Amino acid sequence: METDCLSIENLFCDFLTIEGIVYALSGVNLRLKRGEIHGLVGESGCGKSVTSRAILGLVDKKHTRMRGVIRFDGKNLLSLPEREMRFIRGKRISMIFQDPLNSLSPLETVGSQIEEAMTNHLDLDKAKLRHRTAFLLEKVGLHPDTSRQYPFELSGGMQQRVMIAQAISCNPELLIADEPTTALDLTIQAQVLDILKSLQKELSLTVLLITHNFALVTENCDRASVMYAGRIVETAPARSLIESAAHPYTNALINCIPRSSTAGNRREKLPVISGSPPRLYAPLDGCPFVLRCPKADNACAQMPAVTDLGEGRAVCCHHKGDA
Repeated sequence: METDCLSIENLFCDFLTIEGIVYALSGVNLRLKRGEIHGLVGESGCGKSVTSRAILGLVDKKHTRMRGVIRFDGKNLLSLPEREMRFIRGKRISMIFQDPLNSLSPLETVGSQIEEAMTNHLDLDKAKLRHRTAFLLEKVGLHPDTSRQYPFELSGGMQQRVMIAQAISCNPELLIADEPTTALDLTIQAQVLDILKSLQKELSLTVLLITHNFALVTENCDRASVMYAGRIVETAPARSLIESAAHPYTNALINCIPRSSTAGNRREKLPVISGSPPRLYAPLDGCPFVLRCPKADNACAQMPAVTDLGEGRAVCCHHKGDA
């Protein structure tokens, strides 16, 4: 029987800014099954990275208001004191950040930064730390001597491999990868994703892969959730999601994927989603996609409920299945 590694229930997150309150997350519900790769996909600004940082407690608590439940190992992470979160963060739940060069210190060698992560959570002497660092670097396809180099001496792909080595150094149960291939070319993207999939199988990791690229989701994920304006609008097995989308927004995203049949036709325009995502300076009463949706009608003035479509599929739409 499959069990949940982590579940998010009715999560709200509001930010206090100089322009007012930003309602970044509005009732997010997400379940990560143990041992799966789960994709979280959507446009920039929809709340994907905010969700990941909320899981790890990496938000400015002074200017952030959070409500809901993030359940991990029977505990609500939102209610844990910072001391307990420091034990979970990096050891049981780790994260690969979007920009490795900004996430790694330019003043310390690669090896010292990987060792630092293990020093905080593992009881190892210096010799064992160095040995494990060399082992981890080889695990992600780098030479052990890379430990003596500084991040700015490495290419973007090598920096990302270092981030992966650091993230798995303490044998986490959940790995969050926040757009880990955004700044990489296609060949290096494929190599990094192959490393992630290989490690996921070998270490029995649960992976939350955050991306705006539907192709990465269908090729690498078991299940996927589509996010829009701080809400999960659809969840389904990754392959069936792209083959038969139930939400108009999911369908619109899929239609924007470039196809080989149009690649050589300069006159044919790439489909786009008309309009812009809503500014989240006020709570939304109705469907957040209503102003951009071709299926919108009077019913969309009310927030749709989440409907279970069976076979692991769920959608939040009054016109489910019409897409």
